Amino acid sequence: YALDLAGMGESEWTQDTDLGFSAHVDRTLAFATHLGLSSYHVLGHDTGGTVARLLAVKDSERVRSVTVVDTEIPYKFPPAVTLLQKLHGNPLTRWILKRALASEMFVESNSGYGGFFADRSFFTDEFMQLFVHSWHRTRHAYGGLMAYLCAVDPKIVDTLDEVHARTRVPMLFIWGKGDRVFPLKYAREMVAKIPGDAHLVEIDKAHFLPHEEQPDAAADALLTFLQSS
Repeated sequence: YALDLAGMGESEWTQDTDLGFSAHVDRTLAFATHLGLSSYHVLGHDTGGTVARLLAVKDSERVRSVTVVDTEIPYKFPPAVTLLQKLHGNPLTRWILKRALASEMFVESNSGYGGFFADRSFFTDEFMQLFVHSWHRTRHAYGGLMAYLCAVDPKIVDTLDEVHARTRVPMLFIWGKGDRVFPLKYAREMVAKIPGDAHLVEIDKAHFLPHEEQPDAAADALLTFLQSS
């Protein structure tokens, strides 16, 4: 099952929807309950990786393993997200930001998504449609993206060392070696501090989206981990 968290993709949301990490965890837990799952494994990328880790602690009776891909690191909150949250708070800069995020030239620059890929040829028409133009198809879709990003709380991220210490299931961290959003050296430090069963797999020739750039390597790491779990 592949879930769009509320505010992202096709998931429904309203102005009253709580888009904080804890609410995403509660909805995902409720989804598993609705399906009648007695146990399950969870995987998340980026902010979804934080939701996955929090979920593993809250639903410890059912979660059997956690896999996260290029995700938040305690005390290393991405400056770009902080800047975006500040810009969105002002009507003028909010308008400028929306125009910039609709521009393919800006998106492909280092100020946009330029650092997402080791190989720039991955900026295909399909990628642009899914990760750029889809956000601008309606005002509601763009509003969901911004509300989601503005709800990302660095204070929750800074508790992840404690969350890792409370996690009682195997954990796999998959990382693109060239990730500029969440640099690998900090990921190594984070995983090294985890007292439980935690492993880091580093993917060559990949940045923030190793599952896109090197899908075979990412899938092999995931399947090996799940089979052993």
